[in-house]
Amino acid sequence: MNTAFSILSWGVVSPGGTGVESLSNPAFWPKTSVPENATPAREHPVAYIAPDKLPDRWRLRPRFRRASPISHFMVEAAAQALEPHPEINRSRLGMICATSVGCSLYSVRFYRQFQKEGRRFASPVLFPETVTNSPLSHLASELNVGGPVYSQIGDKSCWSNALRTAACWLQNEDADYVLVIGAEEFEPHELDAFHAMRWLGKSYTRPFAEGAGAVLLARAPHPNTPKLTEIADGFCFHSIRAGVETAKKCLDKFPPQIPVCDSAAGWIETVAKKALFGRPTFAPLPNLAHEAYCASCSWDTIRAADYLSTHPKEALLVPYWGLSLQIGAALLTGAEF
Repeated sequence: MNTAFSILSWGVVSPGGTGVESLSNPAFWPKTSVPENATPAREHPVAYIAPDKLPDRWRLRPRFRRASPISHFMVEAAAQALEPHPEINRSRLGMICATSVGCSLYSVRFYRQFQKEGRRFASPVLFPETVTNSPLSHLASELNVGGPVYSQIGDKSCWSNALRTAACWLQNEDADYVLVIGAEEFEPHELDAFHAMRWLGKSYTRPFAEGAGAVLLARAPHPNTPKLTEIADGFCFHSIRAGVETAKKCLDKFPPQIPVCDSAAGWIETVAKKALFGRPTFAPLPNLAHEAYCASCSWDTIRAADYLSTHPKEALLVPYWGLSLQIGAALLTGAEF
């Protein structure tokens, strides 16, 4: 990045409600014990978003009446980020979504119907919602977005790739503003996949969660706002041992005195502890202790930006620990840093 970009505002949808304050007490998020489909005797805690946690304003909108839950999470988070800035020209607004799983709920319903009733009876109403880009398509139409729109799929470090893409659009003047959204919905079949990858049943397994976070970035400088100053992405590895060295290479892109937010979850906590040895950690923003993939990364970024909005002389480093062997990070700075 040749320049820093202003983080104008943000929006949050989490199992605790809406707004950044909903991230303050994740230990109190209500949880449901969800069994694995293949082995119902094994259950895992999941923090779902209750329907009454979302405002009513989207439920009866034509594009959202049949939309998957992730679409509702995303549009509410995006609307929160846009509402403080009604003056922006939405024809120059771009949007990027980072997700690991996407709209899985309708995909499972569609293919289950396909298997049980035959391909002639698979619902054409459900099929459009199985496409990963469909939630962002709904948002672009509902919010009247005229800039570039792009969905990125990957592990949690996909969030840093989305930030990089947004920075490229802003630098190239393809957009004046970009909404970067990290979002996930939870479907029980995911547990079977995670069990096959040996991510479950370990001491480090965290409760799963769903939700979304959105940050609004601006190309032009804005006073008194936190900044997205630098991004490191695309650091891949193939084993835990190699992961430590790769993580150090990623983090070495940033000054060693910058405090690091605790954002690691799952098996990669082992990598994080070794890679962060000797670097200062940032206690005021404790680990959210839930796994919501790209939504978790957006929440960590938003919490850091929210803190820096009231501490303009400080800076924070937020790592994005991908669970599929990739690492990224972003440096956020206060307005006066």
